Amino acid sequence: MTKEPESLYIIRFNDCDPFSHLNNAAYINYFMNAREDHLVDAYGIQLKDYAAKGFGWVVTQHQVAYLKPALVAERVYIFSRVLDFTDSQIRVEMWMTDEEKKKVKSLLWSTFTHIDLKTGRRAVHDAGMMELLTQIAADQLPADTFEQRMAAMRQPA
Repeated sequence: MTKEPESLYIIRFNDCDPFSHLNNAAYINYFMNAREDHLVDAYGIQLKDYAAKGFGWVVTQHQVAYLKPALVAERVYIFSRVLDFTDSQIRVEMWMTDEEKKKVKSLLWSTFTHIDLKTGRRAVHDAGMMELLTQIAADQLPADTFEQRMAAMRQPA
């Protein structure tokens, strides 16, 4: 089972600013769409099916770094992995690279809190989800802090 699923995307014109750079807010949409694709493709988790059971996740924190611009019509890869988790939260790292997977364009750490959709309150992951998270979580953290990770991914201009 893969711990770092990846997807290829094309930067769309309507997501870019007048300088042909991917808009800062659009990066998060690309990352969230990629993570949803990764859940389906790598782990067989459909968020709509999970929601039908009365549960879901909400984002409670994002940390994002823009390291190199993603440009209109450019092909990019987006990767994701579970950094760590508790019985009711998951911290996921996502990063975008160029098509050759050599230059990191952006880094995102997102914290998702598991909720009961009926009450809107925090909910505990069931045993099956805890087992999956244990299997797919990173073996060791790439850095202690977001800033350390960002520095490690930064390449010279």
